Amino acid sequence: MTGRDIVDSLSGPPPRRRVPALSKDLRATFWFGISAILLFFVAGGGWTATAPLSGAAIAPGVVSPEGSRQTVQHLEGGIIREISVRDGDDVEAGDTLVILEDVAAQAESGILMNRLRTLAAGELRLEAERSGADSVAFSHFSLQDVADLDVQAVIAQQRDRFETRAANRRSRKAILAQQAAQLKQQIAGARRQLVGTRRQAELIREEIEVVEYLVRRGYGRKPRLLALQRGEAELIGTEGELVASIARSNEAIAEIELQILNVDTERIEEITSELADIRTSRIEVEKQIKESLDRLLRTEITAPVKGTIIDLRYKTTGGVIRPGEAVLDIVPTEDKLVVDARVAPTDIDDVQVGLEAYVVFPTYPQRHLLRIDGQVTHVAADALEDERSGEPYYLAKIEIHPDRLQSLAPEIQLTPGLPAEVFITTEDRTVLEYLLQPLLETFERSLREP
Repeated sequence: MTGRDIVDSLSGPPPRRRVPALSKDLRATFWFGISAILLFFVAGGGWTATAPLSGAAIAPGVVSPEGSRQTVQHLEGGIIREISVRDGDDVEAGDTLVILEDVAAQAESGILMNRLRTLAAGELRLEAERSGADSVAFSHFSLQDVADLDVQAVIAQQRDRFETRAANRRSRKAILAQQAAQLKQQIAGARRQLVGTRRQAELIREEIEVVEYLVRRGYGRKPRLLALQRGEAELIGTEGELVASIARSNEAIAEIELQILNVDTERIEEITSELADIRTSRIEVEKQIKESLDRLLRTEITAPVKGTIIDLRYKTTGGVIRPGEAVLDIVPTEDKLVVDARVAPTDIDDVQVGLEAYVVFPTYPQRHLLRIDGQVTHVAADALEDERSGEPYYLAKIEIHPDRLQSLAPEIQLTPGLPAEVFITTEDRTVLEYLLQPLLETFERSLREP
């Protein structure tokens, strides 16, 4: 090579090299990668826009049975005869807790029961008298124990009184009926006498006519005529007296018959008045007996619910319980378990009645940290304020499902006051909504005028 050739080669453009074409495998790999990236972004974007994520409002809480502890009190109070339980004992509903002295209550109940028997028997006796029955049916419940001497005495007394009053009524009627019969006999005699008097008057009139004729003819004497006329006048007077006597007797009979009717009428009126009074008294005594029996039953203080005894105020017999004073407390074991949750004001818009929730109890070891399902049953309408921190909160009540309580381990005791953490399931939202919510809220605030 000459020097010129060397110079030309140095000053001229470099010679072209032939680049080899990409292989088919390399191009396929390239486009596959591009497609995968696009698919990732498309699928990821679609998932963030459509896939729902469950939301939850987290709130601290404590266990509080819906009935909480129940305080057992006694209305009248009394002297303790027996204490059947101690603190920590488990009791069933209706179990005897404390027994009080019942001497005064039994004495009062006995006096009232005797009074009730007398009133009830008297009422039944009056009803039998009013209906005209021949005997009394002593059907009141207080008179059923015929072996009781008090019952026998009351029944015998009222039966004797029933028979005596019936005999008196019959006697009064018999006397009046006898008086009426005597008057009727007098009337019958007066009527017979009246018939005879009238017959005598007719005969005297005939004789007067004959004597008058003879006197007019001069054959009779005047004194004889006058004597006959006086006899006629006497007979007329006797006839009038007899008629008046018969009328008076009939009037007396009518009065007697009215008196006989009045015996029953007056008896009904008297019985009705007595019945009203005795029925009122009987109802009042039955009310007093019910109250007395209630007091007698209350001498035995029983458990109102199944639960555990706590805070027993009295330890020895002979102690005096004042009226209305608390005796002990019972924590129910079969009551509905409710967790009181404190929802933050920022979450209250998402919490409402009917939402599902689950509760965990961080106090127990991790192996017992189970989710216990429940449901929101109450949300406070107004915010409350924590007494210590002063932070506001809304009270929500979550009722635990009973079937979940049965599945708990025996050593887990959900007692009142146990700390809990509540997760209230809120409305589902997508990932995109979660990501865009802060931006949308910022944008909304920026559009508002200051």
